[in-house]
Amino acid sequence: MKQLLLSASILVGVLQLSGCGARLPSSLRPGYYSASTALPLWPANYVTETPPKQQGNTVVVSIEGQPTPNPAPFYDYKVVKFASGLKLCRDTFRVPDLSKAVRGPIAPGVIVFSASGLAIDEAEITNLDWRLFVADVFPADSSSADILATILPDAAALPVKDYYTSPFYAYYPVVGISYEQAKLFCKWRSEAVNKRIAESKDYDGFAFEYRLPTEAEWEEAAEVRSGQPYGTTCTQLPVQVAEGAAAYLQKRAAVSTPVAQIKADIAAYNKQHPVRSWINHAQPEPYFLRLASPGYVYQGPANDFGLYQMLGNAAEMVEEQGIAKGGSYRDDLAGCTIKARGHYSGPSATVGFRTVCIMQHHK
Repeated sequence: MKQLLLSASILVGVLQLSGCGARLPSSLRPGYYSASTALPLWPANYVTETPPKQQGNTVVVSIEGQPTPNPAPFYDYKVVKFASGLKLCRDTFRVPDLSKAVRGPIAPGVIVFSASGLAIDEAEITNLDWRLFVADVFPADSSSADILATILPDAAALPVKDYYTSPFYAYYPVVGISYEQAKLFCKWRSEAVNKRIAESKDYDGFAFEYRLPTEAEWEEAAEVRSGQPYGTTCTQLPVQVAEGAAAYLQKRAAVSTPVAQIKADIAAYNKQHPVRSWINHAQPEPYFLRLASPGYVYQGPANDFGLYQMLGNAAEMVEEQGIAKGGSYRDDLAGCTIKARGHYSGPSATVGFRTVCIMQHHK
């Protein structure tokens, strides 16, 4: 067992890099900090079974063995590449200019989508985000196992056995959680971020509050004022699959086909100049693209606000309990329209969430 000391003193610099508008996926440059909270982490081998201990402003993260890079961010971003829709679609709506809505610093991982200045997460909350939450709030003493059980995802509601614990799925959406647990995450995230920004004079008088979006807020962020059922007239785009990701796809699709065969099948698929929906829903797929779980939260293309996976992948909880928006990887396309409503009554393998952020100025 080795320990890596990660100082929280560099937090201010991380927060200052945040901004509104579309940008490259945050997980391509994870560094030592969560894209959603700016809290210290080790993205490759964050171990939930051994939560970090807090020592003042330093977090001690326990790591089994020698740290190795996590291939998931690289492979997931490059494995399925869609051709640009700008040349293929004839969208005529204009994306609103929200530059005047930004009246102060932007919280980590969010994009402003409303003239009121309301911001929403760039992507769905990931397993990595949730592991950091668990490690930060779970007391170190062994007598608190009952507390831990109340915040861990429900193992019976996970899409695959190691979905929450494996670093492979670090940047996949957390699922198998309840509405109440999502609300606890929002409360913790607000407190954790505000505790860190309190150390910076640049944020003097500012505070951030995270919560679940209302259904109306979620729809506004997804629609981009387009008036279109999917936020665009383009639901299908030409696609190419990376042959070098054959081993990765073998695990993601949970198939036993040899890697060499998957690579050959990908090459044959690409020669057909395939076109598929960019929305991660239940659709005809070659075996190596069929998901055994929700997928990478930054899978493109993003919508015109720069938000990833608003439609498909994991359906998303909203403030109105029991309602999920956007559809999931197991739903047909009609279940992934902006106005469609999904329903859940407890932890589910298809339901996750993202949050909205309100900036408050107390001066």
